[in-house]
Amino acid sequence: MRVELHRGCGSATETINMKTLKRFVLVGAPASGKGTQSSFLSETYGLKPLSTGALLRAEIAAGSQLGMEAKKYMDAAMFVPDEVVNGIVAKWLGENKDCGCLLDGYPRTVAQAETLDANLTQLGMEVDIVIYLNVALELIQARMLKRKACPKCGETTRNGEETCPKCGAAMIVRTDDNPEAFAKRWKDYESLTQPVIEHYRAQGKVVQIDVVEEGEPEEVSARIAAAVRTYCEK
Repeated sequence: MRVELHRGCGSATETINMKTLKRFVLVGAPASGKGTQSSFLSETYGLKPLSTGALLRAEIAAGSQLGMEAKKYMDAAMFVPDEVVNGIVAKWLGENKDCGCLLDGYPRTVAQAETLDANLTQLGMEVDIVIYLNVALELIQARMLKRKACPKCGETTRNGEETCPKCGAAMIVRTDDNPEAFAKRWKDYESLTQPVIEHYRAQGKVVQIDVVEEGEPEEVSARIAAAVRTYCEK
């Protein structure tokens, strides 16, 4: 029987035959490179990306009540509570149920994962694959010291650039990119998000990409593509 990768609502550059993959989840620690690899996955497999961080930042920029509530937690380098996030994601999934999609930054907790599974089940769907970026802590700490963000378009760079390479705006240091805030985020990641990986590993859906030394993002992307092929051929 011929089985193929679902092409989503966009165009895909990957043309190998494989089992149907429609719902991707990308998981990794802060500064693990999720943004870069999210773009790679979306473009390669024609996926529509959902970034809860981007959605929440848009709400903050709009000055909505939801945005102001989320801002309190984000400014304190804390995860936004499940009840604030789950409704946004459920609505987005319903609106995009005919598309292949990539969930980046969600689910962050086992409770969110269980809610996601239940919402997808109601839509007759499920999470198909979880890409886990397992980056060494010392690399993440080094990246954090050089990472900057564009307040205009949201682009993130990793080499301390002063000007955004995408839109030309002045880059800034994110408020949560300091040693104290990072220590808090890492503790939350270990206690809240790492169990999500085990939740999906028990379902046989995790593809783990280990990164123990710094290299080019394209090298990690190539390893992800190879791992996805292997996963689909099992």
